[in-house]
Amino acid sequence: MKKFSFILIILFTFFLIVSAIEVGGHLTEDTTWSPENNPYLVTSGVYVDSDVTLTILPGTIIKFNADYYDDLGDDQFYFHSGEEPIAKFIRVEGKIIAEGTEQDSIIFTRMQDVEYYHWGTIYLPEGAPKSSFRHCVFEFSAFTGFSLWEQPRAAIAMWNGSAMIDKCDFIDNDTAIYIRNNVTAIQITNNYYDYIEYPHPNIISVSGYDFISAHYISNNDIESPLIAGNTFKNGTAIHSSKSVYFVSNSIESVALNRKAIYLTSTDGISYFYNNAIGSCSTGINSYSNSTDSLYIKNNYFATNGGEGIAIDDAYVEVSDNYFDSSKLKLYTDYCICFNNIICNDPGPNSNPVISGSIEVFVNNIINNCLYGFSGAATELFSNNLFIGNYSVFNFLTDNNVYENQIIVGNVEIIDWPYDDIYGNPIFRNCILDFELPEGCIDGGGNIWVDSLQVQEFFEDIENGDFHLIEGSLAIDAGFDTLGYYYPFDMDYNHRVWDGDNNGSAIIDIGPYEYGALAFGGIEGYTYNPSNGELVDYVLLKINNQPGEFTFTDSIGNFEYKLSSGIYDVYAERVFYDDVIEYQIEVIDGQFTQLYIPMYETVDVIENTVIPPVNDFNLTNFPNPFNPTTIIAFELTTEHIEKIELVIYNLKGQKVKSLPINQLTNSQVHQVIWNGTDKNNKPVSSGIYFYQLNVDNKPVANNKMLLLK
Repeated sequence: MKKFSFILIILFTFFLIVSAIEVGGHLTEDTTWSPENNPYLVTSGVYVDSDVTLTILPGTIIKFNADYYDDLGDDQFYFHSGEEPIAKFIRVEGKIIAEGTEQDSIIFTRMQDVEYYHWGTIYLPEGAPKSSFRHCVFEFSAFTGFSLWEQPRAAIAMWNGSAMIDKCDFIDNDTAIYIRNNVTAIQITNNYYDYIEYPHPNIISVSGYDFISAHYISNNDIESPLIAGNTFKNGTAIHSSKSVYFVSNSIESVALNRKAIYLTSTDGISYFYNNAIGSCSTGINSYSNSTDSLYIKNNYFATNGGEGIAIDDAYVEVSDNYFDSSKLKLYTDYCICFNNIICNDPGPNSNPVISGSIEVFVNNIINNCLYGFSGAATELFSNNLFIGNYSVFNFLTDNNVYENQIIVGNVEIIDWPYDDIYGNPIFRNCILDFELPEGCIDGGGNIWVDSLQVQEFFEDIENGDFHLIEGSLAIDAGFDTLGYYYPFDMDYNHRVWDGDNNGSAIIDIGPYEYGALAFGGIEGYTYNPSNGELVDYVLLKINNQPGEFTFTDSIGNFEYKLSSGIYDVYAERVFYDDVIEYQIEVIDGQFTQLYIPMYETVDVIENTVIPPVNDFNLTNFPNPFNPTTIIAFELTTEHIEKIELVIYNLKGQKVKSLPINQLTNSQVHQVIWNGTDKNNKPVSSGIYFYQLNVDNKPVANNKMLLLK
């Protein structure tokens, strides 16, 4: 039977070769592969030499000779005595540009369509310049062992250099993307990853289901890879010893109940923002260095009873996340945990939904869980809501002072019997529906209620809306309104407010402040002035503080809430220069509009279609604008017969002429453009050029951005 299958493979390969082009060897000059020659058969290793670019056009199909892959030591994937492995590869010392389209992807696959057959890798070694892959499909890759020290494993393997990987599909590869050494700039965005035909069981037991693997010799002075807008299915999204920016990704499920994100010794700042993480054993797992800083914000965890976050030995801020049937395990050097919702713990199991050593635990909601909190919040344990749980605490300790808590509607305050109370923990200015256990101290200001009163506290307790209603006992009933509280509630309204209008502003009990004035903030876009396109996934930091941050979304929009004041906004993104917008004023209840230009630093395409000429102080305001802008210039009118302003688009096409029939005696002149073309139809958003012509000769030009 095996012999028969082998014959079929040989016949299949023979007929394929007859109707295709074989490629291999060194490319010593720029080369283009096109779909007219499909399929390209890599029957010998392809070497893209230094200073050479291999361009692959949309719709091209590349098939690699593959071999049976069931052992990491298989000879068919290694060089031996200078002989190439059977499974073929592309080694890129120069550059590869593989940019398909949504309709016509570029496909990298195996020649032999046989289970457990895999090809080698596309390898970008040390010193390779920036390559790009867009709208490509990679399937059935494994690895290539060039030497004892060079064994890149993945469809795309990068050892130093940079690359952009966007809108690609990675299916059934050993690893999708492998990053090693000190890679300088990596963008991995909007890709899809899945396992359908799983690797051989022997491979799974050793290497597992890691889609992105990043391992570094040193982390000094290298940019964190941007991993954003991707969809991961049936595998670990990333296993990294490098700090990462992990933004707006979706991890639908993880095979064999493995970790979704696994970090080891990252030694830097990592951001995890606006991700959705599904069923897995652990969402974000980090066994890191004490010098690591992890900022985990605005994510959705639905791990089906697993740990949403498990962190050891790092500085961590966990904020504005939603944990649905997911736990927090935080044994760190320093942890701040605020504005999170933890609910729907499925049980039955004995693990609390929150455990560990937490310094600050503020403005959190713990609802409908089996066991609530096990551990300590040693600096501040304040303004949380525990409701509808079986047991609120696994133990109580005098390392905590429990203040401004709402603890109602739970079966037990602590597991019975009360032999897990250590010292004399203090409760003050809390709303409680139970008697304090023996050993606990009433610190004053506590309010005891029954179940009927609890129903009258909140907007909609049955549907989980725990905002306070008028007349709630929690309003203006908290402890110590000055000094150490975060200045906002769970909605980013002002934290200390006179909710009962008695002339005295006192903090409310619980995570929400009734009737408080909303923060203002900043909102707007990040855009590329060279082409008018909005720039996605830009990191914005307020006053350059790593914890005061947001990211722009997939189309470049952002919104960030701030209290009134003056701020500097820092913007950064891989392949763009850093930008600082100084002295941005924010007013309570209002959003300041901010449009941030991001200038490319790599492979900038010059789109300017009008050469610059003499400066007549030609400018426009506002810029960006929508839909009207004032174009101004300085010009004396003596001996001038004709003046006009001409609007051009990025392609150099004339959009509209604005003749100037009357000029004032002033040296400064103004003309209004309303964002329409010569047919008075509105033009689209983007960069436009305007040129001043005097007596039919261009004398000045400039550019402007229309943002709708």
